[in-house]
Amino acid sequence: MTSGNVFLIGAGPGDPGLITVKGRESLEKADVVLYDRLVHPLLLQYAWEGAEYIYCGKLPQRHHLRQETIQDIMVEKARAGCTVVRLKGGDPGMFGRVGEEAEALAEAGITYEMVPGITAGMAGPMYAGIPVTHRDLSGSFAAVTGHTKAEDGQPGVDWKSLAAGIDTTAFYMGRKNLAAIARRLIENGKDPATPAAVIEWAATSRQRVVEAPLERIQEEAEKHQIENPAITIVGETAALHRKLKWMEKKPLFGRFVWVVKTSPRESTMAASLRSFGAEVLEAPGYTVDTRETKPPAPLRSFHHLHIAAEESVDVLLDELKQSRIDIRTLPGRITTESLRTLRKLESCGLFAEYTNESPSPEESLWIGPEHACRVAGLFSQKWVSHRLIHKKNTAEATAVLLQNDWINTIVIPSSQAVHILWKELDRHGISPVKWLTNKTVTAHGPETQKTLQDAGAAPDITLSSPDTKTLLHELRTHSLQE
Repeated sequence: MTSGNVFLIGAGPGDPGLITVKGRESLEKADVVLYDRLVHPLLLQYAWEGAEYIYCGKLPQRHHLRQETIQDIMVEKARAGCTVVRLKGGDPGMFGRVGEEAEALAEAGITYEMVPGITAGMAGPMYAGIPVTHRDLSGSFAAVTGHTKAEDGQPGVDWKSLAAGIDTTAFYMGRKNLAAIARRLIENGKDPATPAAVIEWAATSRQRVVEAPLERIQEEAEKHQIENPAITIVGETAALHRKLKWMEKKPLFGRFVWVVKTSPRESTMAASLRSFGAEVLEAPGYTVDTRETKPPAPLRSFHHLHIAAEESVDVLLDELKQSRIDIRTLPGRITTESLRTLRKLESCGLFAEYTNESPSPEESLWIGPEHACRVAGLFSQKWVSHRLIHKKNTAEATAVLLQNDWINTIVIPSSQAVHILWKELDRHGISPVKWLTNKTVTAHGPETQKTLQDAGAAPDITLSSPDTKTLLHELRTHSLQE
């Protein structure tokens, strides 16, 4: 059997948009993805739908997989012919142990590529408004590990040179040793009043920044209970956070929004939420399955077609093409109760009535997705045009976000979305009513509100108009749940 390839990819810190184009393209080819704690869960959606996911992240004081085991898995999967991605936060060459992993692959005769990522030591501070160099303040920069394999875990560096010769220093994952780091720098000549900042969960909705003079930075971090993952910046540019911070000023900063999806189409709502500073999960993810979907009788035999979903239009047109039916021979009456479907029909030269009136059952055909079949009984016959299948990669991302309790805001656009949310949470063993109690829950309109209340939950926000502009306004004026 031909061996597969291994891609050692840097995902960048936090924000999933920081992965490089090559990194994302490589991830999309993956049969197997080994990822760690610092990889943003939303990146898991980019992998191939059938990919296997292996979590090998390390939590403080607790190692999930030993480094040797991770390397053995990569070799084993590659020898089985798989395309393997080792996905790491930041840049794998900056304290990411990529050298060890590449050596193991080389010794095993496995083909591999190193794909650089944006390193946390520079990008993390940038998301806090702190450039690591500045023409007036800093002409040199150093990256230092904040912990080592030494018995005391402290960095083994030339403290005197670091204190006297470097303007700005980034200490990676050094929260545990912060007091010792500050002390050693001051003992070796660093001014105790030098600005310092600690950035927790940089470039995410969970980002927090504390700043203080070097002599008090440990005290400030302790006061605000800052924990790893954290980057510590020591140098004059750290003081620029107060002046240049930009992420925290976005109106929806701090919100991680789950937009509950009921169809496979992309939402313009999600893009707007992101532009206002929110992180967004659109889930469940769907693929459209149109296999074995045929009308129950020739289309010419019906006087009335009712098209229930935008995706059904493509299925209808494909059937016309395959059966060589002229579009002009379709029934005189075509209806829909979906504005998106109406627009899709018009773009294809089919002009339908927008109505939710009960049809005449005689010679009428309902065309729509399997999950909406409950209303098809009003028509004489039904044609299930497609089925929606949950995407495994989006389900994996959702599971990680739920496990780590990142989501704090839920947008529920319809009554159907309520039922979908309940099923999704139940799938993960979570009680929906209990889980929603400390979240901001937004319902699109009174009907969705009633469905939520019937299910035992009450929305915090009910939109007077179910559009993106109203949603953004309401979320901006509504404080985050504590």
